[in-house]
Amino acid sequence: MSLFVLSSKDGWVNIMYTGLDAVGVDQQPIENYNEWRLLYFISFLLLVAFFVLNMFVGVVVENFHRCREQQEREEKARRAAKRAKKMDKKRRRMREPPYYINYSKPRLFTHNIITSKYFDLAIAAVIGLNVVTM
Repeated sequence: MSLFVLSSKDGWVNIMYTGLDAVGVDQQPIENYNEWRLLYFISFLLLVAFFVLNMFVGVVVENFHRCREQQEREEKARRAAKRAKKMDKKRRRMREPPYYINYSKPRLFTHNIITSKYFDLAIAAVIGLNVVTM
């Protein structure tokens, strides 16, 4: 019972001093009879505190790993759903014809010129020349 009270750290000082004063069975206690017993009590407290601390840290770490695994599973499912959504969108886009399929030939020719990268470069060059001449 005394060791349980020591491990709970509730009133352990009284038990330690009682153990320190103990002489033998059916004998009166003598104050500070065996001071070496302090080592027993303090070492017991340190060991219990060490194991309790290790158990606490172990529980916290285990909980952290469990939460992290769950979060990784959720993130993986979220990414898979996003990837499936993008693939579905690409499939739908590939099936439908482009918006300019019904353009007439001159309009299609103009569209091709204006949407090319060279047209953008030519416009930038004209703007640059305009800035230089001003």
